Amino acid sequence: MRTPVPDTLAQPAPGRLPHPRRRFAYLGPEGTFTELALRSLPEAAGSPLAPAADAADALALVCRGAVDAAMLPVHNTVAGVVADTVRALAESPALTVLREVVLPVEFALLVRPGTSLARVGTVSGHPHAGTQVAQWLDRRVPRARWIPAPSNAEAARRVRDGECDAAVAGDFTAAHYGLQVLVTGIQDTAGAATRFLLCARHGGPGFPQPARADRTSLVGRLPGRPEDVDGLVAGLRRHPFLRAASLRAVSDGRGGAVLFADCPGGTDRPATARAVGLLRRRVPGLRFLGSYPSAAHVPSYERSKTMQTETTSAAGGSTEPASGDIARLRERIDALDHFLIGSLKQRLETSREIQRIRTGSGGSPVDSGREAAIRGRYAEELGEGGAGVAEALLEMCRGRSPR
Repeated sequence: MRTPVPDTLAQPAPGRLPHPRRRFAYLGPEGTFTELALRSLPEAAGSPLAPAADAADALALVCRGAVDAAMLPVHNTVAGVVADTVRALAESPALTVLREVVLPVEFALLVRPGTSLARVGTVSGHPHAGTQVAQWLDRRVPRARWIPAPSNAEAARRVRDGECDAAVAGDFTAAHYGLQVLVTGIQDTAGAATRFLLCARHGGPGFPQPARADRTSLVGRLPGRPEDVDGLVAGLRRHPFLRAASLRAVSDGRGGAVLFADCPGGTDRPATARAVGLLRRRVPGLRFLGSYPSAAHVPSYERSKTMQTETTSAAGGSTEPASGDIARLRERIDALDHFLIGSLKQRLETSREIQRIRTGSGGSPVDSGREAAIRGRYAEELGEGGAGVAEALLEMCRGRSPR
C-alpha cells in the first residue's frame, strides 16, 4: 500500500507565494529519529515533509517524483545495518545518495499518562531499537512481550491508541502522541549513533553539488547460493584493495542476499576508484549509489527545535544572535564527545578481547600489518593528522595511554 502524498506537497500554504521548494519523505510517522535527521538539514527547512510507512514506500515516492528526496536510516553502531533500507535501495533503480547524517540515539520508555512500570505487559518499537534496549527490558520488565513495529513513532501511536502498553522511542516522540516519558536513557550501550542517507533520483531536480566527497556507496544482489554468501563477502574483505571498505550483507527475504558497500573517499581518488571497480567486477549486480559528503560536514542540529513544524525564521521572525548559534554548536560538540567516548570504550573492550584470544593461543598481542592498515585508513579519511589520531588510539588499545 503506497503512502498518500500530503496536500502540502502539492499546494503552497495559504497566504504564501508559491516558490520552488524541495519535497522530502522520511521513515514515519511523525516523531522518528529519521524525521529528526531530515530536519537537521538546511535544505529541509520550511519544506513539505511526507512520512512514509517504510523504506520501500519512501523510495517509491522518490522514484515516481512525488518527492525530491527521502531520508532513511541505514546503520546503527550497536544494532548494525538496517536491512529494510538496504533491501529497498537494492529494489529501487536510478537512485543516488546526496549526503549522510549521523545522530546520537538515546531511548526512553513512553506510556499513556498514569501507567506504571509494573503495569507494562507489552512493549513495541523498531527491531533496531529492541536490540539496543533488550538487556534493560529483561531487567526491568522481564514479563513484557516485545511487539516489533515499522518505526518507533508507529510504536508510540500504538500506545496512544491502546494497542500496547509502552513504546521504545526518543523522548521527543512523546509530545507528538500525548504520551508520558516513564524512563529515559534505557539503551544498553552509551554513545550509540544511527547513520541516515538522503536519497534522490538520478536526473531529478538538482541539489547543490557538494564541495567534497568523503564516501562512496554501492548496493546490489549477491550472486550464488545463500550458503556461499559468507565466503564471498569474507573473500572480498581480505582483498588488499578493499581493506578500507565496509561490506555488509543482509537477507533479501527471498532466500538470497543483498550487499551494501561503503568505500572511503570519492571516485576521483585512485584508491576508491580501484575498490569500486573491483567490487563491480566481483559482484556484477552491484549498483553505484554515488559519492557524497560524510556526516562530519553536515550542519548541527538542535533536538528541541528541529522537531517543530514551524521555526522562528520560517514564520518571519528574527533569527537568534550568534551567541545562541555558538551555544547550539557547543551542545552538538558535547553530544559528539559523548558518542566518541562511548565508541572508544567499546573499541577498547573489543581490542583487549582480541589480544586475550591471540595471546591465549601463543600469538603476539599486536598485529603490525593490521595496525598499518588502520593508520592508512585514518590518514585517508581524516587527512593530515589522521595517522597521529590512529597511533594514539592504537597505543590506548594496547593498554598504554598515549603521551
